[in-house]
Amino acid sequence: MTRTFSAARPMAAFAMSLFFCLGAAPDQPIPGPVAADVHESYRLLTSSYYDPVDPQTLLAAASDALVAAARKHGTTIQPATLRADGQNDEIMAELDAAIASAADSAHAPVTEFAYAAIEGMTHAIGDRYTQFFTPEQFRQFNDALDPEKISGIGVMIAADDASGSVHVTYVVPGTPAEHAGLRVGDVFIAIDGTVVKGMTVDNASRLLRGSAGTLVAVNVQRQGDAQPLAFSIKREEVQPPTVVFRMLQGDVGYVWVMAFGKGTPDEFNTAITRLKDQGARALVFDLRNDGGGYVDSALRISQRFIANKALVTVEERGEHATTIEADNQATIGLPVTVLVNQYTASASEITAGALQDDGIGDLVGTKTYGKGVMQTLTPLPDGAAIKITTAHYLTPNHRDINLRGIDPDVRVEEPRDARFGDVDKDAQLRAALQLLQRKIASAKP
Repeated sequence: MTRTFSAARPMAAFAMSLFFCLGAAPDQPIPGPVAADVHESYRLLTSSYYDPVDPQTLLAAASDALVAAARKHGTTIQPATLRADGQNDEIMAELDAAIASAADSAHAPVTEFAYAAIEGMTHAIGDRYTQFFTPEQFRQFNDALDPEKISGIGVMIAADDASGSVHVTYVVPGTPAEHAGLRVGDVFIAIDGTVVKGMTVDNASRLLRGSAGTLVAVNVQRQGDAQPLAFSIKREEVQPPTVVFRMLQGDVGYVWVMAFGKGTPDEFNTAITRLKDQGARALVFDLRNDGGGYVDSALRISQRFIANKALVTVEERGEHATTIEADNQATIGLPVTVLVNQYTASASEITAGALQDDGIGDLVGTKTYGKGVMQTLTPLPDGAAIKITTAHYLTPNHRDINLRGIDPDVRVEEPRDARFGDVDKDAQLRAALQLLQRKIASAKP
């Protein structure tokens, strides 16, 4: 199974801990699934990377990586002589033997050396977006886009400067917190009898979480109410959101897409439905700090705005360019502005570029990151994965944004103390609102 993926920054953006599976004894062949990792990675790197790759360069890099891995264990080995001019089975057999021999010499797990060889070949490509993930790194990578459910009540919280406590910044739709009646702005007084004032956000979050089905007693102070409110809320498994939305003054809806995960289009649809039900007459679509994600998710959201027109043109190795067009499902139909900054990247740039080229929405903020290539993510047999740059893309107007970025229609710098979504602390949002208010005014009969 492969997944088309587009990510903004190297995995240094995420916490990376090395994970080494215990392999077979060094004098035995490489475990089957791990050997399959090596073979599949070599095949994909030589056949699917969007520029031609010299197989001999990959094998030389694998040999050098084995030498370096042995050195970490205090062992010196000679580089293996690996040739790329034989049959593929012969090439892979020689590589397997080199990996097993290096691990044997270092008295170390053979899987560690297999991973080192794959990583060496991956780095030899010279592309910062082509990466090998160990099983643990792959889990962390997936969690960044599609976080695992947590057991809690379904709120996002932040420090409340005025009270010295913690307040609700977002209530996830359909969660126990929403069903109970918690609202954005509610300030926590106590959680299960523990006073929250002076508590860190992390500690308050720990109190709110617990086993699904258990009750948590919450006391909050709501603005405008003289007396605190008390709630008893049953915890459930809650999916952390990738979309945050709220209604702003002037009947303007605000939707911040933080990443393009698999469930993001459904979250986005919920946000639009809720905002329209509340009477939204315009929309601020926030893509700031959105480092990308799944291209399919970005396209599904883009075509909520655009109908029967190009969304993106994709150029793959050895193939003609393919233009992906929206269907006839554009249903938003509201004036929109799009917030972007230097961390708007990859899949989010596909969406921003499509909306700008089509004239649907003006971009407000600063120049985007400039990543105009796509990756294909392939899970490997033992739980590892490899992500390879397989395509280059252009906006609907055939703009190449790679290493260039997208210039906003209205440039507004982002202050250091900006708080996204807070009109008083977000200069870019204020500029977007002013632009929308003029559009709303001009549309009145």
